[in-house]
Amino acid sequence: MEKRKIEVIPYLSFKGNCEEALNTYIEAFGGEICYMSRWSESTYEMTPDQIGKVMHVEFTLGNTHMAAGDSFDTAEINTDIKLMIHMGSQEEALHTISVLAEGGTIIAPLQPHPKPDDGGCGSVTRDRFGFTWIITCPNPDKQ
Repeated sequence: MEKRKIEVIPYLSFKGNCEEALNTYIEAFGGEICYMSRWSESTYEMTPDQIGKVMHVEFTLGNTHMAAGDSFDTAEINTDIKLMIHMGSQEEALHTISVLAEGGTIIAPLQPHPKPDDGGCGSVTRDRFGFTWIITCPNPDKQ
């Protein structure tokens, strides 16, 4: 079997607030929407509330290609996945954490990792959409 180069693309599901979440993530990390389609009167599957919501979107956060959409086929959205992003500086990390924490919760503030990993710092934030973000950066005291 021939090996192919593949890219694993995280896919996030939302309950009608996908576009708001993407705008928050792009503000926090930088990035762009590459493609977006919306549910219409002729394509909605479950409820008319889907009309105008995001059917499918592909976007980038830094070099990471991701996808998402508004899902109406389950009672709850599974947000068990954790997303980890390495930031280039403490300032970038703190900005990102503050954007994600608006309406969310900082579970662990930005602090140095314990030895022997103390060359970096980390923080954990659950955003208002229910996803947990692990934000890391270099430890400025070790540079």
